Amino acid sequence: MPRYFLLLCFILFSVGLVSAQETHTRGWIEHARVMPDRLLMSAKLDSGANTTSIHAEILTDDELREVAAEQSFAGRLADTESDASAMMSIKMMDGPAPDDPSGEEMESDEDVTMTEDMPDTITFRLTSRGGKDAIFTAPIVRWVSIRRRGGGAITRPVVLMELCVAGRMVSGEVNLADRSGFNYPLLIGRNMLSEAAISVDSRQIFASRRACPKDA
Repeated sequence: MPRYFLLLCFILFSVGLVSAQETHTRGWIEHARVMPDRLLMSAKLDSGANTTSIHAEILTDDELREVAAEQSFAGRLADTESDASAMMSIKMMDGPAPDDPSGEEMESDEDVTMTEDMPDTITFRLTSRGGKDAIFTAPIVRWVSIRRRGGGAITRPVVLMELCVAGRMVSGEVNLADRSGFNYPLLIGRNMLSEAAISVDSRQIFASRRACPKDA
């Protein structure tokens, strides 16, 4: 009897261990939403990238005043495009914008200590696929230096964000970048892929039709 009991315990432990290590396979392009405003974006999932980055417009004080003046107009915009119809409207692999960093883009990133007086918080604007804008003010967690293969470096602020990525909720560090030269405004790197237990199948796109677990 004790032998069978020990065998049963071992089986249950093994099943629990496998369940705890379960991964969720997704395609290399998926739907994502930036929380809490639920901004819908197309995201590239890249296990070759260390960190997650998002296209953001850093706002100056003058620009913030302009935003306040235009608030009534911005309030009329709505991110109502459904995931299914948005998926059909995307033209991947077309146009001049590359899907991956070019030879002049980042080689690696590293933490930097700023010698100048730098702000503790940053205000930036994100724009959804449907044209909805949202203004965020967030504490700067750290600064990262992105080294270019062709020489030189770019310093970017890093903030904490919560995202829905292909049906998985995840939070973590995101660096604010200028991704206007790329097809996808959001790049999900290893830091968030690992946190969300997502593995990437490069043969698939939109393996999950929903950005959030309970998307309407």
